[in-house]
Amino acid sequence: MSIKVRTRKILWSRSGNRCAICKKLLVHKIDVANADFIVGEECHIVSSKKNGPRGEIEILNDFDDYKNLILLCANDHKLIDDFPETFSLDILIELKNNHENWVEKAIEKDLLEYIQSTNNIQVLDEVKGQTELRSIIPNSHIYFFDFSTIKDRNLSIRVSEFFEDLRDLIDIYSEIEISQLQRYLLNCEDEIKEFNKEGIRIFGKGLVRKYKFQNVPESDYKVAMFIAFDPKESPQSVENNKLTVKLPDDFNPLM
Repeated sequence: MSIKVRTRKILWSRSGNRCAICKKLLVHKIDVANADFIVGEECHIVSSKKNGPRGEIEILNDFDDYKNLILLCANDHKLIDDFPETFSLDILIELKNNHENWVEKAIEKDLLEYIQSTNNIQVLDEVKGQTELRSIIPNSHIYFFDFSTIKDRNLSIRVSEFFEDLRDLIDIYSEIEISQLQRYLLNCEDEIKEFNKEGIRIFGKGLVRKYKFQNVPESDYKVAMFIAFDPKESPQSVENNKLTVKLPDDFNPLM
């Protein structure tokens, strides 16, 4: 029997075109010849021959099944077959599973970052109290506040006053005494709890962006972003205590 086309597609896609051991790319572009050079090999974990690498361990109904294949470069293929005692069945299965999990997570992470940067989308964590504030506020140069989903007039005024307190805290965070800082943070935590009772949730994030100001070269600045959000206005935007928002194209935080 031979490896089926469908099995090959699954193996290469889940392996991300990289060797499960050294992580090197397995298809290279040769610009001079305008062609692709394949160095990847579809390797059997258990040999179909009893005297082959790991062949004595167990007998499979189909040695060309996806479960018995691992994608490697030619060097590592030779390595696992020359040293079957070191690269045992369990070791190779673990290597394969770990590699495919790594590929999936890496792609998802890069995809999320790409979507966020391209579409100006941000995912903010819910701010419950001082723990989240201590994570977002320190070393922030700029701040951004939004409470546009809050329609109640009095509640919007209270939120704006709360954000003014946060702005002041950002400005003096590194300069005040520890006890005074703790008092500030606990007061903020109490206010957040009161907003939560009225259905308003606070979300925040510290993000780094490049800005250029007059007579100052372009540089990285940390932005402390806080959004007071009424879930009734857009329930689908909140999931697992995270808020997904699209920032305006002219997003311009304040210094």
